[in-house]
Amino acid sequence: MPEALWISFAFVLGLLVKGFGLPPLVGYLAAGFLLSGLSAVSGLTIEATDALGHIAHLGVLLLLFTVGLKLKLKSIVSLEVIGGSLLHFAITCAIFTPGLYLLMDLSWQTALMLAIALSFSSTVLAAKVLESKRELRAFHGRVAIGILIMQDLVALVVMSLAAGQTPSQWALIVFGLPLLRPLLFRLLDASGHDELLVLLGLLMALVLGGYGFESVGLSSELGALVFGAMLAKHPRAQELSKSLWSVKEVFLVAFFLQIG
Repeated sequence: MPEALWISFAFVLGLLVKGFGLPPLVGYLAAGFLLSGLSAVSGLTIEATDALGHIAHLGVLLLLFTVGLKLKLKSIVSLEVIGGSLLHFAITCAIFTPGLYLLMDLSWQTALMLAIALSFSSTVLAAKVLESKRELRAFHGRVAIGILIMQDLVALVVMSLAAGQTPSQWALIVFGLPLLRPLLFRLLDASGHDELLVLLGLLMALVLGGYGFESVGLSSELGALVFGAMLAKHPRAQELSKSLWSVKEVFLVAFFLQIG
């Protein structure tokens, strides 16, 4: 049974690397590589399936939602974030585009697209590492997450242009989302401290943020982050984040297994 192997390998290797003082996610990545290798050698169907991919996606949405709960808008719209992200993007493209063009015998357009792809970082991996070290609220943590968000926005624009697609006209509704903040605050106040609070977090991260943004042609990851940021100023934002912690961590194991 593939699920039993995933869980067993993830736990054993996660526990093993933790004994060496490394983050458990290193073990989860190693488990993914090992399972992929065993699948290729033995012919067993133990590689990533649609179910694992779906769970991994849910984990990413929950992680970005909880990151949003700790973000402030002013930490994103700042000179160091905007300037740093744009400068990194420009330097990476300027270096990699001619290099790929000359070394790999590609067209200028293909070399540019690859250079743009290489300029993006993994928001999930960086957020997970910063969260595990409790540095999301530190200055460097806020700046790093802000730069990653800017990269995600650039990636959204680039992918839309490359695919010849544009977001739906309904995507303009996103600009009116701040008007919903009082309603979301009331829902959070009325949810209590038990399972309703967890369900509210799942509703906002997966349904309103994830599926809602995806249905209008925007990134589901961006949607989860936005809905989290809308609740960041609520006094119970940290309680909501803690209530989702276990669910998010279990789902993220699937994400790291899938990468491996």
